[in-house]
Amino acid sequence: MSTTGQSDSVATERRLGRAVLFLQQQAPLVTNRVVQADIATLLMAGQAMDFASRMHGFGRITNPDAIRQFARLSGIPEINLMLQVLPKLKQAGVIDYVIDSDGAVKSVEEFVGVSGTVIQQTFKVLDALKPSEEEVALLHSIEIASWAPLTKTQHLDQISKRGIPDAAALRGFELSLATSINRRVPSRELNEEVVFNPYVWGTSQIQIASFLRNLPPGERDALLSICEQATARPGSTLDSVGGDASILKSARKVGLIQTGTVKSNASGTPLRQTYVFSPLVQTADDQSTTTEALHLRKLFIAHVLFGREKAMLGRGRINDPVVLVSKLLNAGSVGPATNIGTDYHLLEAAGVVRVETLPNGRAFLKLIKEEIVRDGLDWLKASVGSVPGGSSSLKVENAPGLFVTPEEDRSKLTDDAASDEITTSAILELRKEVQRAVRHESPFGR
Repeated sequence: MSTTGQSDSVATERRLGRAVLFLQQQAPLVTNRVVQADIATLLMAGQAMDFASRMHGFGRITNPDAIRQFARLSGIPEINLMLQVLPKLKQAGVIDYVIDSDGAVKSVEEFVGVSGTVIQQTFKVLDALKPSEEEVALLHSIEIASWAPLTKTQHLDQISKRGIPDAAALRGFELSLATSINRRVPSRELNEEVVFNPYVWGTSQIQIASFLRNLPPGERDALLSICEQATARPGSTLDSVGGDASILKSARKVGLIQTGTVKSNASGTPLRQTYVFSPLVQTADDQSTTTEALHLRKLFIAHVLFGREKAMLGRGRINDPVVLVSKLLNAGSVGPATNIGTDYHLLEAAGVVRVETLPNGRAFLKLIKEEIVRDGLDWLKASVGSVPGGSSSLKVENAPGLFVTPEEDRSKLTDDAASDEITTSAILELRKEVQRAVRHESPFGR
């Protein structure tokens, strides 16, 4: 089934493309094999664009091993890469590639962001893969739930209004719950469940303060303080946010704030640090070539801040991350240093930077994704400012080994009835705001 029949508007393409990437981030948490099989086309579209995004900034890659490794990091087996992913990416105008005489990939040239943004190109790849009606319904269910909390009845009605048969709409909705990307909260007032997903706050970011003020004072102050700090100081540590720990955890669960965690065992002692970010603001995200649905800016800033906060004093600590990142952005590289080859592998795997090693073992850190680093610098300035007399030391004493995404973080948080009731009331309040807005202008207008 072609998705272009659903709508020809750029706004809808963006929303569906972003829904694919939201699902891609949720995919590692989907363990039911039947569900995996039912959404296989969507998962392949997400993996394909994750793969293309990792290569973005390299232009033409002529190292077949590097191409295969980027594919592996996106969860793509080589046989799928050759038979499905590369042909569909080429069909969508995202890449071009050359095959050698043995039928193996020889080179790949990426055109990410050339014919459209990453989320627009994601839609083109999706369309080339011909998803089923149920899969298209799932994407609409995700994008509707990220646009506004609605009752189940209203939610299903909105899916059907997008040209989806009722049976497929219901199945898509059920898949959204089975993947845990959409969630339900009970409403005593409506005597019906309200459906939302954690990305809903991104479409209403500038209105969060206004509708939270309609909550009881205690609930309002607790949530408003958390949201304001995440917006004003992206990359603040979870410990520094303060407030009631259970309310903070509940805010993470429903997506009022997003958190990314860096873990390291490099020093022999497990270390971890969790950083707090504002929800993805979709209006701003639409203006970027890349998309923060892939969490690259979070990964970058968390990596640099971890090097500053967790490295041992006197042993090459990143004294001023702003100086370091400014130099990387302005000069296109920093170095040489002997430790670069071991300290930045997470960012290298994401294609944000590249390590270039010299014959003497010393290495330079090369800029690849300028947009990510430039925005990361703005976040760093807001978060930590500059350190007087700081230097651009490159050493990350405890090199990060793992980055836990907001989706993984949410999946591991346990329930807390009292604090969850507070965030549930915020969700229901947001629904009322949307219903009031609908009387004047529908947020689902196309």
